[in-house]
Amino acid sequence: MATMLDWNALSHKLNSYVGEYAFCTSPKRAFTHVMLEYVLSLTPEEIEDAATDGPDDRGIDAVFVDDRDGSNAIHLFQFKHVDSFQKAKNNFPSNEIDKMLSFCAELLDQNTQMKRTCNPILWTKVQEIWEALERPDPSFEVHFCGNMKPMLEAHQRRVEGALRPYKSFNITNHSLDSIVNLFLEKKHAKVHSNLRVVDKNYFERTDGNIRGLIVTLEAEELVKLVRDPDNPRQVRLDVFNDNVRVYLTKKNRVNKKIHATALSDTNAEFWYLNNGITLTCDSFSYQPGTRAPTVKLENVQIVNGGQTSNAIFEAHLENANKVKHVLVLARIYETRTSGITSKIAEVTNSQTPINTRDLRSNDDIQRKLEESFSDQDLYYERKYRQHHSEPKSGRIDSLSAGQAFLAYELGYPEVAKKDRAKVFGEMYDNIFNEKITPTKLLVPLRVHADIESRKRDLQKKIKGQKPFDSDLLFLIDGAYHSLFAVAEICEAKGIERMDELKAKAQIPAALDLLKRLVKEESKADEAFTTSRFFKDAKTKGKIQRLVAAESYSRGAGGRRSGRTKTSSGSARKSRATGAHD
Repeated sequence: MATMLDWNALSHKLNSYVGEYAFCTSPKRAFTHVMLEYVLSLTPEEIEDAATDGPDDRGIDAVFVDDRDGSNAIHLFQFKHVDSFQKAKNNFPSNEIDKMLSFCAELLDQNTQMKRTCNPILWTKVQEIWEALERPDPSFEVHFCGNMKPMLEAHQRRVEGALRPYKSFNITNHSLDSIVNLFLEKKHAKVHSNLRVVDKNYFERTDGNIRGLIVTLEAEELVKLVRDPDNPRQVRLDVFNDNVRVYLTKKNRVNKKIHATALSDTNAEFWYLNNGITLTCDSFSYQPGTRAPTVKLENVQIVNGGQTSNAIFEAHLENANKVKHVLVLARIYETRTSGITSKIAEVTNSQTPINTRDLRSNDDIQRKLEESFSDQDLYYERKYRQHHSEPKSGRIDSLSAGQAFLAYELGYPEVAKKDRAKVFGEMYDNIFNEKITPTKLLVPLRVHADIESRKRDLQKKIKGQKPFDSDLLFLIDGAYHSLFAVAEICEAKGIERMDELKAKAQIPAALDLLKRLVKEESKADEAFTTSRFFKDAKTKGKIQRLVAAESYSRGAGGRRSGRTKTSSGSARKSRATGAHD
């Protein structure tokens, strides 16, 4: 049961976001931001793009099609924010349920008449959802989010019954109680546990200041470790390292496959088919040489295996007897050295690209950038919201800067938009190397900020039912391609791309060019959508050809800007025209 303390804690958190981001103009807007940030780990830009609320929103306040990590999950959100603890004692209102159900029915019927009843932002999301439905294994995640009590059970059953025929729908109610438990920053208590090993299936090794133990566990032992002692039907978050905690709220394809394997008739093969889990602890002890010893763990954390742990826990809730046959491989490492713990988390988390930012945050290049920006009285954030107490105008987010650099200098706007994990993944060394400087990060970021400001103005006009230029709707999906076009125009005119003022002066020309390109493409293809167009790696080649056709004259005072080269030595233009694997 949520208390006044919970209400105050969430209210303080929401108030801390108000004014920090352009989207967060009030606690109500901040609630939307916080939920999307914590449930889906979205960036501020992605949050703004996901929001669909306003006139003609059909009861849908936000939409996000998640294709990260091989997923194909379509998230639909309804948000209800109240402004007093007294109102928080009410249940989530049911008056919007029918709107949601009507929307889902028409959506799955692929009724093109929806364009007449959806606002322009929601309509672009509808088209994106239809594209997702053409890909393998689509699933829907419906979220009812309110800083109050959850929806009454009778209404929950009605929603579940209405959506059950579609089979691929999962419904989650986020109430004040669950939001506080899941999303607020709390000091997590140290977790100590005892795990019983299967037979003599264990092996120990010691090297310097690290000690390792490889064991086989029964699934029930893992369930015992991750079960919340206060609520046995929930997972306890304290045991999960930050690098894997994000996956506890995701229902992606990998989770479902693990869950299905654990409940299958061949689940005795689970040990061979699953990579197992990795744990770190301050110390472990057991009686060597004994059969089925109990291992005592002090301050244990699961640093890899969040999906496995969560899927087995859910499978156990569904059919505990079936899960009895499941065995899990576990690697236990004893070390009090944080650096080694971070390395273990990094090399074992092949399925956590979204958190590689934290794993990279202590790299020398990141620390040097922070120092260099500090010399300019700017705060470089190696980690998300690292300097949240400082003015937003002076903070440089490393992920946002990397995305802008990727589109502007390296020529990968489609990667910057849809594959941001690659900024700290496979593209990391192309961006953050010995040639990077604060200026090279700052200029693309500031040019992109101007483009984002224009997009934000467009979104406000749409939601405020004010006149807007419909030809600019491409900006919702094409902001990074607009940034790419600015760089190409600078190149064609002989303007130094790192001259911020001159680069910003090319934004109108870039937007005009993309307007014309989108018009041409939409006329040539009846099934054209901006979502698909700006995901296509070939689109940037079309932009380049259109820039070349403009025959821009080289400015008298301009000089030909040098091509940014990647570690492989290929120039920007040659890379930009090819697809990225």
